[in-house]
Amino acid sequence: MAVIKPTLSLISNASTATTDAGPLSIALSLSATDSLTVDTVKSEIINPTTTDSRLFDGSAFDDGGTAGTSGGFLYLKNVSAADYDIYFGAIVDAGTVTDLEAADDADRFMTLKQGEFAFLPWDYTMDITCDAEHNDATLEYWVFNRAI
Repeated sequence: MAVIKPTLSLISNASTATTDAGPLSIALSLSATDSLTVDTVKSEIINPTTTDSRLFDGSAFDDGGTAGTSGGFLYLKNVSAADYDIYFGAIVDAGTVTDLEAADDADRFMTLKQGEFAFLPWDYTMDITCDAEHNDATLEYWVFNRAI
C-alpha cells in the first residue's frame, strides 16, 4: 500500500489591501492536509468532447468494498490551452447521460474553467459524466483507489 498526502491552502489578503484584495474584511490563511492510503492509480490526459459522455463507470472501479469505506479519490484539472469550460455530472450507475452544458441540467454538479482543479472523494456508487464547451478542451485526471 502507498500513501498520498493532499494539501489544500487558501490564502488571501484583506479586502482593503491595495494589491490582490481578498474577498473578506480580514486576511485569510486556511490549510488542511491529510494522509490517504491508496493502492492503485489511474491517470490520463483526454479531450472531452461537446457530446455528453460517461467519464467514469463506477461499477468498473468497484473494489468490492463498502461505500464510505472503499472507493477512491478523484483529481480533475482543466488543462485546456484556451478558455474552454468542462462540465461534470453524477448519475446512477448505468444511468442515462445528459447534456451537461445546459444551465438547468440537474445531473451537473461542477464546472471547471481553464486552470481550475478539484480533488474529491468518490464512492464508486455512481457514474461520473463529462462534456466540454469545445472539442479542444483538455482534461487531466487521476483516480487514486482507497486501500481497504
